[in-house]
Amino acid sequence: MALRVPTDLSAFRAGANGYLARAPRPDIHAVEDLEITGPGGPLALRVYRPAAGPDRAIVVFLHGGAFVFGNLDTHDGLCRRLALSSRLTVVAVDYRLAPEHPYPAGLDDAIAAVRWVRSRYPGVAVGLAGDSAGAWLAVAAALELGALQQPVDAMGLLYPAVDAGCASASQMAFGRDHMLTRDFMLWAWSMFATEAMPDLTKADLSGLPPSVVITAGFDPLRDEGQALIDRVRPAGVKVSAHHYPDMIHGFAGLPQCSKRSVEALDRLAEGLVAALT
Repeated sequence: MALRVPTDLSAFRAGANGYLARAPRPDIHAVEDLEITGPGGPLALRVYRPAAGPDRAIVVFLHGGAFVFGNLDTHDGLCRRLALSSRLTVVAVDYRLAPEHPYPAGLDDAIAAVRWVRSRYPGVAVGLAGDSAGAWLAVAAALELGALQQPVDAMGLLYPAVDAGCASASQMAFGRDHMLTRDFMLWAWSMFATEAMPDLTKADLSGLPPSVVITAGFDPLRDEGQALIDRVRPAGVKVSAHHYPDMIHGFAGLPQCSKRSVEALDRLAEGLVAALT
C-alpha cells in the first residue's frame, strides 16, 4: 500500500483503515470501549489492561495516519502488543481528524484524554505515546501540558512526524516508491495545519519528559525523528533512541508484524516502563 494524495477521502480512509486493522490482535486480559465528553463532543477511548490488579501506570496512545485517517481499530493490535509488552495500561484515543477538524482539534482531544485518565487513575504515573502523526500530537500535548504545570511523566514516539515542510534529505530520498510518500505528507500537513500550529522544529523542548524514540532507515520521516533526538538531548531531556536501518515507515504496526516490529515495540515498552515505574 502506497499512500498517495486521495481523490476520494472517504474511499481512501476505508481502504487504509481496513488494511491496518488486519494487524494481529493478541489476547489480553481486558479491553474496554468507552466514551467521554471531549472538547468537540463525545470522544471515544479504548482501555487495554494487560492483567488483573492495580494499574502500574497509564500510557495514553495517539494513533498515526497523517492526521487524516486512522482510528481505534487501525492500532488495536499495536496497542494490545504495547500493553502486553510493558504490562502497563494503555488508553487509545479516537481523536478528531483533518480536514474536517484541523489543528487544534486533535491536540485538544489528546489533552482531554490525559486529563480524564488522571481523574480516573489518581496518583498513577501517566505517559504519552504515538506513531507518526500521533507522535507529533504526543509531543505537542506534552509541551502544552508542561506549560500548564500538568506535565506527563514519559513519552514514547514511533517514527515521529515533526516537520510540516517535509524538506529533509530522507524526505527527498525515500518520499517516492515507498509506502509513505512526500506528496501525501505535504497534502496531509496542509489539511491539518493552521497558522496557530506550533513548529516543533523550533519549539523549546526542554520541558519534555524522559522519552524513547524509534526511527526507521527507509522512512521519509527518518531525519525528522533524528533531528528531534539531536535537539532534546542538549535540552536536558533523557532520551533513549533506537534506529532500525532496514525498516520502512509504519513497520511496527503493519499487518505483517515482523520480528523487527516486535523488537521495536519491546524497546518502546522498556523505555516507557523505565520512566513510569
